Amino acid sequence: MPSDSLPTHADTSRPRSPHSTVWRDFACVIAVTVVAGMLFARFDFSEWAYHWTRRAERFQLDELPATMLVLAVGCAWFAWRRYQEAQREARRRRALEEEAEHLLAENRRLASQAIAAQETERRHLARELHDELGQYLNAISLDAGRIRDLSAQREAEIHRLSLALMQSATHVYREIGGMIRKLRPIGLDEFGLPTALEHCVDGWRERLPDAAFTLAVEGEFDNLSDALNITLYRLVQEGLTNVSKFARDAHVEIYLARGPGEIVVTMTDDGSGVNLSKPRKGLGLIGMRERVEALGGEFHLASRPGEGFLFCARVPVQAGVPLPTAGPNDLNERSDDAAKSAK
Repeated sequence: MPSDSLPTHADTSRPRSPHSTVWRDFACVIAVTVVAGMLFARFDFSEWAYHWTRRAERFQLDELPATMLVLAVGCAWFAWRRYQEAQREARRRRALEEEAEHLLAENRRLASQAIAAQETERRHLARELHDELGQYLNAISLDAGRIRDLSAQREAEIHRLSLALMQSATHVYREIGGMIRKLRPIGLDEFGLPTALEHCVDGWRERLPDAAFTLAVEGEFDNLSDALNITLYRLVQEGLTNVSKFARDAHVEIYLARGPGEIVVTMTDDGSGVNLSKPRKGLGLIGMRERVEALGGEFHLASRPGEGFLFCARVPVQAGVPLPTAGPNDLNERSDDAAKSAK
């Protein structure tokens, strides 16, 4: 379907405003009244009604038109009052909806700031682990190697202890490297998101030799916010962790693309799948959804037992960019405006 035909369809299906509907109904009432008056005048309705009701004169039925007129005026007044109340309720609902949208946006901004603060602290901790403990562990390993060389022909016990010290230092250094990779993705700050994802996938290729991994990246991923880069990386990282739990010999496809206004990341596998209707003990999928929704994106899951697993996340390109904070005066002004519009 051509793109220029979409606005026309949207215009034809657009609902009319309440004011136009009110005036249309009022015009219908006037038209029906005029037609009824012409018909009554043509067929002498009053004379006909008098002919059939004159035998019940003692019941004062000839005063019924005036009574019905009063009833009609009363019903019109009652309807007008209900209409006014409906208008006030609609204005109040609109004000509440605007306030709810503002609070939701504020909640997303705070969640994004919390994630940014968490990642900043992780970056600082990873740098400290690498710069401080890593250097000291390297120094310990070098000193132990020197002791080993000097004591090789002299003291067998010292030689054995030096070897044990070197092994301990190497083990601790590897553990610290693993902690640094969990705290801060390797290469993300230096080489960008695609390279960091490729390094992450390579690591899982070594851990899961029976699985097949495919990573496809389309578009440029420069000038993205740190929160957005981290969120996309963590999504893939958590998805690969789920693969290691439920699809260790599956074929995994990872697709990352940047469009005009959003970034899409999709991961699929042909593993055993899971039943999403049943409650799960882990918090990985919940954390993935919260990260995406905190940036104003959408997160979708699809899986059935025996039919593999799929997740798709759509995040705005400008997500994570710091927004101007709303001060107390702005919040008070919004509350006053909402209260005035509700009146």
